[in-house]
Amino acid sequence: MNHSYGTKAEMVPGPEVTAAANFVSRLLRTRGYLSEQQLQVFRDCLQEALSEHYQHHWFPDRPQKGSGYRCIRINHEMDPIIAKAAIRIGLASEQLFALLPRELTLWVDPFEVSYRIGEDGSICVLYEAEPPVASPATNNRSASPFEQTLNCKNRFLMGGRTSPPKNYLMTVSS
Repeated sequence: MNHSYGTKAEMVPGPEVTAAANFVSRLLRTRGYLSEQQLQVFRDCLQEALSEHYQHHWFPDRPQKGSGYRCIRINHEMDPIIAKAAIRIGLASEQLFALLPRELTLWVDPFEVSYRIGEDGSICVLYEAEPPVASPATNNRSASPFEQTLNCKNRFLMGGRTSPPKNYLMTVSS
């Protein structure tokens, strides 16, 4: 796998996919159900599946582009990419649901991987890197500051919730 961010043909995710696969594998490890060998095979299969899935949807020059496509989601249904890797180690979907959080969102974007467990959970960053500085000759159109921050995770934070979270407590003083 090529981890560089050069020409269009080279724009394949690298450390981001590794961070995502390692994270899901660590979640599976915490239950103690799988052997280290099974976890290694799962991690390798997930890394390969994610790289293939993201191959034509990876835009380091515009990280927000394709963010929704790259989002891994477990919410009453198992994400098909995680399920595909689990099948390789003989893990049934019922077992997979028992080992992973019921609600998990994993955002895998160029230069950042973050996750949220539960609908009202905090968003945590797993991996973060500074994008390389592009020369003016290679960047004909610069994205506005708004576009630069408008990835899947930020869209959710900006407009996804119309009511306060369930654990929100408002106090009134006189």
